[in-house]
This record gives sequence, C-alpha cells and structure tokens, in this order.
Amino acid sequence: MMTLTTRLALLGSFGLLLSACGQAPATAEQPAIKHAPTEAAKAAKVPAESRYEIRVESPETALAGHEVVAKIHIEPRSPWHINTEFPVALNVKAPSDVDVEISDQGAGDAQCFDDDCLVFAIPFTPKAEGARELRTQIKFAVCGDAACAPDTVDVNLQVEVSCDGDALC
Repeated sequence: MMTLTTRLALLGSFGLLLSACGQAPATAEQPAIKHAPTEAAKAAKVPAESRYEIRVESPETALAGHEVVAKIHIEPRSPWHINTEFPVALNVKAPSDVDVEISDQGAGDAQCFDDDCLVFAIPFTPKAEGARELRTQIKFAVCGDAACAPDTVDVNLQVEVSCDGDALC
C-alpha cells in the first residue's frame, strides 16, 4: 500500500516529466495546455479553391490522326505563390488509341513555372473515332507567408474524335 508521501512524490515526478516535454501537468484546477495548430497545419486546412485556380484549355473535338494540344494552368490566389522548389509532376494516362507525346512531365517540361503560374501542355493524337478521355494527375505546392501546402489533383480531359476524308478510322 502506498503512503500519501509516496503518492505525492510520484505525482511530482510525473509533473516534472510532463513539464520537460513542454506541457504542464493537468490538475483539477488547471486543465492541460492545448497547443495552437502550427502555421503549416493551418495552411493545409485552407481549401484548395482558396489557394489556387485550375484552368483547362482543351479542344472539345478533334480529328483522328491529327495532333491537338491541351493545356492545364494552375494559378495561385493571393497571397499564395507556386513553390518552384517543389518537384512538380504531371502524369497522363490515355486510351491505347490515343498517342500522348510526353506522358510524364516535370518542371523542365512546363511551359510556365514560376511564382505566378504552372502550365503544362499536353500534345496528343487520337487515332480512332468516338469519345476519348485523358486522365491527368498533377503534383505541385503553393506557399503563403508562413507555410506551404503540397497538393495532388486529378484533371480529366474529354474530347470527341471524328474522322475526316483523309483519316482512316
């Protein structure tokens, strides 16, 4: 059986351990200290549509056998900016009857990659008639004054492919 002195000594030791970890022990009179979220945690909770805008330039129709180009623009909203130190990446998955010139792109492939914009161009050539969908995934980060927020977004491009007199379909 523990004596009152032993209990108080253990409680004091426990309090020292907790204070060494940067948090005061909780008592009935004084609840445990709750730390405020870090700036990085706050940034990650800011909705994406508040941090940046995605705009897609893509043809609605295309001719089989003819190259077309789609573009995906990412523009940060103030006070955010594109993090040019982050390893940006674009990956494109297309149906087997669509040739994509470069299906994996990085910073060096971007048409614009600075504080104000990230733009990837996607040249592709559909080979058959009908509706086609290219699925893209983009990895990037935007930063504010106090923190950065990396993100991965999926953007699907849809095009209706038709045949002309010169194309074999």
